[in-house]
Amino acid sequence: MTTTYEPNVVLSNKEFDVVGTRPIRHDGVDKVMGKARFGADISLPGMVHGKVLRSPHAHARIKSIDTSKAEAHPDVKGVVTSMDLAPTGPIGQDVVLGQTPGQNVLAKDKVPYKGHPVAAVAASSPHVAEEALSLVEVEYEPL
Repeated sequence: MTTTYEPNVVLSNKEFDVVGTRPIRHDGVDKVMGKARFGADISLPGMVHGKVLRSPHAHARIKSIDTSKAEAHPDVKGVVTSMDLAPTGPIGQDVVLGQTPGQNVLAKDKVPYKGHPVAAVAASSPHVAEEALSLVEVEYEPL
């Protein structure tokens, strides 16, 4: 059986309840007026915001990571690098870019691609977390 497509033919098959109709969007007015609340609008007491520092190099060796300036910031709750993570063993035969998935969370000795996570920061606001990322000093040796 072959089906041909005819662009100007409108099918009026009422087999479907939603397809081809314009359902009422109950949240539409709130979204248009800017009154709708999204996940990013919610702020809870004691909530922290995280940001990830990513490698600017496509392939590089990490010579050193200095997080002392970021850790000294009064509004930074914590900074983590691969040195802070527990060592992981191999998980079956899953190997991604020469590493098991647990070893690939934060770069340790090398960054295998541009954008690979190198460090993470938790702070009292997203702006402070972004500022703290600029305080983390990473020395790379491009390969």
